[in-house]
Amino acid sequence: MKGATEEEGVCSHGSGADGTEASSRTSQRDDGLEFEVFLSFSGADTRKRFIGHLYDALVERGISAFIDNVNLEKGEMVDNLFRNIERSMIFVPIISEGYAKSKWCLREITKMVECRRAEPRRLIIPVFFGVEPSHVGNQKGPFLPVFQNLEKNEKLKEEVSDWKNALREVGKISGFNLKDANGLAFHFLLKFPSMSFLHHHLSFGSPNLKKV
Repeated sequence: MKGATEEEGVCSHGSGADGTEASSRTSQRDDGLEFEVFLSFSGADTRKRFIGHLYDALVERGISAFIDNVNLEKGEMVDNLFRNIERSMIFVPIISEGYAKSKWCLREITKMVECRRAEPRRLIIPVFFGVEPSHVGNQKGPFLPVFQNLEKNEKLKEEVSDWKNALREVGKISGFNLKDANGLAFHFLLKFPSMSFLHHHLSFGSPNLKKV
């Protein structure tokens, strides 16, 4: 899996546990949504089979999930990726130390927040993978030097402001706090809401999950 680096500006999405590129599709609904879950992560930090097992577990529970391992530098594919975000019901950003090093990961999470603001019934379930939610929201800890460097680029000034606002919003959302991929990944899978819960949320606008 291709890792996310600051130079590449690419956010890897992933593959199934067998290493193959995968996306589980539903038939398009009347409301235009196609996927139940959209996964976003930095491959450099979460490649230890966590994403593959998470994806496989979601599929086994009847939850259609989108993950991708394409080269996002190709404009057409980027457009398609954002369309898939727009067509997803639940967003699961797995935020690790390297997440902010990928400009595309930052653009994705900003798009997720944009969709959530436009349609509050959509759910963002952040996974804080070895990072503190307060560091994410306030761009402290490992995120501080990344944003200090980004803010030096005048061409990115407006985008950086949007990225910081998106992370600030996501950092306040109750989600899951995982320290590493050993054992806790299984704990996360056990606690992930059932599809009946997700459908109830999407129908009636339930509040976000409590932290584990």
